[in-house]
Amino acid sequence: MLTHVNTFWVPKRGSSLSEYEDAFWVSPDGSGNGEIRQRALTVAVADGASESLLAGRWARRLTAVFGSAVNAACGEDKFAAAYSQAALGWDEEVLEYTLQREERGAPIQWYEEPGLAKGAYATILVVEFRDAQEEHHPMWKAAAVGDSCLFQVRDEALYASFPVDDPTAFSYQPSLLPSRGVEGDTLYRHIELKQSDWERGDSFYLATDALAAWFLRAVDTGHRPWEPLRDLDTLDAELDFAEWVDRQRDLGEMHNDDTTLVRIDMI
Repeated sequence: MLTHVNTFWVPKRGSSLSEYEDAFWVSPDGSGNGEIRQRALTVAVADGASESLLAGRWARRLTAVFGSAVNAACGEDKFAAAYSQAALGWDEEVLEYTLQREERGAPIQWYEEPGLAKGAYATILVVEFRDAQEEHHPMWKAAAVGDSCLFQVRDEALYASFPVDDPTAFSYQPSLLPSRGVEGDTLYRHIELKQSDWERGDSFYLATDALAAWFLRAVDTGHRPWEPLRDLDTLDAELDFAEWVDRQRDLGEMHNDDTTLVRIDMI
């Protein structure tokens, strides 16, 4: 299986690069830009909830664990196992953060302690692409909690949209994974699963909620939102990703939020 992967991200307007609270992971090592040839490709995208302390750190941990896990997109139990692994190491993340703060002479203040105790929250989308095996066609499987989305484009048409397919369905209260863990029954109620086929020439766009909502609104009004996204990082691009996102924000077409895109072209 040969793919070409590009990743793009920009923080919300008014925030620094260090305040970016989305995250992504492309196997095998997390970066995954350029051509990748392997039997399977795993991609994870997460959106940290800004209302929670250490949201960006939790989003990065989720994508690293889910992106490295085996078959995390292939069922509720596999997803739950990856999530448990991510949550299990959260206390170590908090300790590391606390020590970093002390080393820079800015120790944790009393009013931050409740936020640390409560934990962080994020959406997660993990997708596994597999080449043809024996009698099976090339397939992708995806699992998600929340509103980070996958869009599959084939023959200049939207072929699949997951887990959201309605532009009015986005809200300020999506389902979120907490860093402090959650009981299995509650977790399973929020896991969305999907699988489908892919063909050479297909393109996939994995996006956090601000970009995903823009994408579906454009489709709903008869436009082809994949066209400007397909041109990014090519000679046909009029703007780079940050400039393009800023233009959409200025036009009122896109919510001012951390914005992440992973584009995967099946070659």
